[in-house]
Amino acid sequence: MKVSVITALAISAISVFFSHTQALNPVIRASAGYLDYAVGLLLLMEVFAGYRKATYKWPYFKRNLISIGMAAAFFLFLLSRLTSFPVAAILGDLAPAIVIIRNTLILLGVFTKYNRLSAFLEQITIYPARTILVSFLIVILVGTTFLMMPFTTSGEHGLSFINALFTATSAVCVTGLIVVDTATAFSIYGKLIILALIQVGGLGIMILSYFLIFILRRSVSLEDKMLISYVLSERDMTKLAKSLTNIIATAFIIEGIGTALLLPGFLNMPDSGFPTTVMLAVFHSVSAFCNAGFSLFSDSLEGFRGSPYVITVLSVLIIFGGISFAVITDVRQYLAQRIKRFVSHQLHRPERISINTKVVLTTTAFLLLAGTLTVYGLEHGRTLQTQRLGTQYLSAFFQSVTLRTAGFNTIPFDSLRPVTYIAMALFMFVGGASGSTAGGVKISTLVIMFSYLSSSVRDRESVTLFKSSVPIDTVVRAFLIFLFGVSLVAIGTVLLLLFEDASSEHIIFETVSAFGTVGLSAGITQNLSVAGKIVVSVLMYLGRIGPLTVLAAASLSTKKVRAEYPRSEIAIG
Repeated sequence: MKVSVITALAISAISVFFSHTQALNPVIRASAGYLDYAVGLLLLMEVFAGYRKATYKWPYFKRNLISIGMAAAFFLFLLSRLTSFPVAAILGDLAPAIVIIRNTLILLGVFTKYNRLSAFLEQITIYPARTILVSFLIVILVGTTFLMMPFTTSGEHGLSFINALFTATSAVCVTGLIVVDTATAFSIYGKLIILALIQVGGLGIMILSYFLIFILRRSVSLEDKMLISYVLSERDMTKLAKSLTNIIATAFIIEGIGTALLLPGFLNMPDSGFPTTVMLAVFHSVSAFCNAGFSLFSDSLEGFRGSPYVITVLSVLIIFGGISFAVITDVRQYLAQRIKRFVSHQLHRPERISINTKVVLTTTAFLLLAGTLTVYGLEHGRTLQTQRLGTQYLSAFFQSVTLRTAGFNTIPFDSLRPVTYIAMALFMFVGGASGSTAGGVKISTLVIMFSYLSSSVRDRESVTLFKSSVPIDTVVRAFLIFLFGVSLVAIGTVLLLLFEDASSEHIIFETVSAFGTVGLSAGITQNLSVAGKIVVSVLMYLGRIGPLTVLAAASLSTKKVRAEYPRSEIAIG
């Protein structure tokens, strides 16, 4: 049936071309309809032929459930062409989405029928780092396709390809940079799609996929377990199901609590009923916890600068999302042990908090305080001067929270002092904790680097943190991540300086914001050229994937070289 699949692909391509030119000629419009029927017939032939050849029918059905479902969906789309069909109007509205399903099904058929293409896919997916890169890219492309459809926007047409690509990348990479106003440019369907992309990007497509596999009790190969253990940094593969369940449950519980807490803060919004209020609460809770920074208000959160309740709830959600699931779990277990010890009057000491948790919590607290003082010190006589003293401190604190992670703003960012942009860029470059939804080089990287420099100055042989030594391999990776981040920001800055007509501090701020997946903008994002949007999209993508994953995916060899060469002294400094 290889011929039928290839034929279906060719006919589908012609049909798509006709569908974009059907207004020119009624004959072309009719031809596009007949081509769709031909594609549907070929797809059904493919499904039934495979079913007939299968020795065991039920295993075949379970193994090809997705393909059969896609074929059935496209068959319903064909029925929607018949005006007498009961749900023709509903299916007609979903026609663009079902056309995507059709083309996806055909492409999957082509990829699985030809060994060379299948081998190519295996070479990509056999390495965990490459699988992560590809999975994020696929979700971005799917999101781009949906955002190009008319039903996702408030106007008559969908977004252009480059704007849809930029928006989808920003959502999946939980950045928050936008080229169109999320509040006004998208319909409810478009906002829900962006929300779904944020959730998938925040938790990670691999985590969600394997969680569903474990829930459905499907078997998981050793290679798949190795992949998800790489994603979770979990060495004990027997705990994968428990770790996945813990991550998903923690995320949904925190987002649910955040939604409930935000509802009272959004109830008094003008011209908004209860369904709209619920949508606002859900969207901002997910966006805050996933550190995305997308808002359904045109001015982000500037209208809530005088609302300590809303700002505090969002700040807590952002902080939780930026310290990683591992830290949240560690703290929860520690507190549970302390409570259990207190209630049962046990004398033994509870488990200690891990070194990673201590590093993340202490550094986060320090950076929050430093960021608050920096923003207030630089802007209290400028951007913040029209606000009351309490609101000034609240705004400074909230911007300190969002600087390294989320990208919401309660103050206008297009009129800051040049030195403020540079100072903020430093915080954005650091980012959040490893394993969190935040970007940047990560705070643990910064701590390890400073610890190494401190040990070198004191002429100590080992690097220590909280009375524990850090392996030299970890130190090397920390410097590698830092160098990668600096190089990427430098290249992005140079390219944007070439393509865009903006001040240097604005360009640097935009570049670091994209790399750190922060989402704050100096006001130049919506005016970027096509080349500039592509550069920023690449920065967001690489920043979300992470330097280590990018470097691991680019590695051509996994073999360790054991040969050692004679040592030589080289003059430096």
